[in-house]
Amino acid sequence: MKLSYISKYRTHLMGLSMLWIMWFHSPFYGKSEIFHFIHNIGFFGVDIFLMVSGLGLYFSMRKSKNIGEFYKKRALRILPAYLIVVFLCYYYCRTDVTMGNVVLSTLGINYFRGTIYRPREYFDWFLPTLAVFYLLTPLYDKLFQKAKVKWKFTLLCMMISPLLCIILYKYNKQVLYGSTVRIAVFLLGYWIGWFLYEKKEESKGSWMVYLALLFTGVALAYYIQTYVKNPTVFKGLNCYPALLVAPSLCALLSFLFAKYEQLLRFIGAKFKHEKQFATAGKVVLFPLFVFGRYSLEIYLFHQRVMEYFNSDKGLTLRNKLFVEYDIHTYSKEYYLLIAVISVIFAILLHELLRLLMKYINKYGLITGIAVLVNTVIIWDKIPFIKDKVVDGVPVTTLKELTGKSEILIGVILAIAAALLVSFAVRKQSEKQAENLQKAHPKPAG
Repeated sequence: MKLSYISKYRTHLMGLSMLWIMWFHSPFYGKSEIFHFIHNIGFFGVDIFLMVSGLGLYFSMRKSKNIGEFYKKRALRILPAYLIVVFLCYYYCRTDVTMGNVVLSTLGINYFRGTIYRPREYFDWFLPTLAVFYLLTPLYDKLFQKAKVKWKFTLLCMMISPLLCIILYKYNKQVLYGSTVRIAVFLLGYWIGWFLYEKKEESKGSWMVYLALLFTGVALAYYIQTYVKNPTVFKGLNCYPALLVAPSLCALLSFLFAKYEQLLRFIGAKFKHEKQFATAGKVVLFPLFVFGRYSLEIYLFHQRVMEYFNSDKGLTLRNKLFVEYDIHTYSKEYYLLIAVISVIFAILLHELLRLLMKYINKYGLITGIAVLVNTVIIWDKIPFIKDKVVDGVPVTTLKELTGKSEILIGVILAIAAALLVSFAVRKQSEKQAENLQKAHPKPAG
């Protein structure tokens, strides 16, 4: 068994983690106790995602010419989509929240200061956590490269995770457990990235080790889920079995993916249709690839769409889409349609940003940021948005004033925000590349 299969099927594993998280967000797990348990540990999908991200970041650090280039790649991947979804949530899900709280939530300040579970201030915990991991990666990489024994250094740094949990428990900041318990699995993924990059050899019979780790991790997770009743302790312990489950499950699944494709190629060679059979193998794995490719956007949209339809603000649209077709709230069909809507939005957003980054190259970084900030400020201050009366009824939201047109307005403004952020950063990157080329011109001939 080759651990390198994890790198080959990295996108598929991210897709699997995204599907597991989406299932975890729904209330359906079947009648079987086994499926109930698998559903309840669906948050392990986040651990798998972070482990695979850590792996990818090690390779990205080796490819990046400098820290600035590394940060630009991460910013271009996260910020445009994140800001668009934040913008849409603010105007259509949380219009009673002040712009100041939106900014604090977007930057992760509300989360890290422990106010995430106040409904009017909450937006997300995962993206601020991921951003901190990305910001600290170059510093950690320098220390990692200096370490003589990589696995000992990694294990030592992983111990920071439980220590921080103990400190947070003492100061009643358990809300941050979602981040601190994931430090260890992220660093484990970074070590796996080094292991694969250096092409280290695995010992024979490694599959037995992976199976043992998987069964041990599952047993620990089952024990915690079943017998740990203290909610504070439970939240601090429930993710740690993923340190055993995530690497072993990814290694075993990626091995099965590889053998499945090899088997189809072998059968195809026997029947002299190798290309067709190889294509068939990729088609079967393609759904996982899709969910992995658009995993960030799906994550951003899925819970927000679900929140919207389950809120009073989304009641009218929910009834129109679901009740008229006899699809009742909290039914399986209801959550399946929410998943489909989220995936469609995610694909459209990802591809739109990709095309904009490819074809739009007009403004500089400073100009783009200035226009974006002013657009948001002006939009928030327009007099007709607040304190108006329509048909004798006081209204305070854009939605109530503009009726159906607010969707179009929001989409236009969200696209404008994405445009300004994404191509402004690209323009700046291209300018730096031009300056670098001028400073170090290629020799003639």
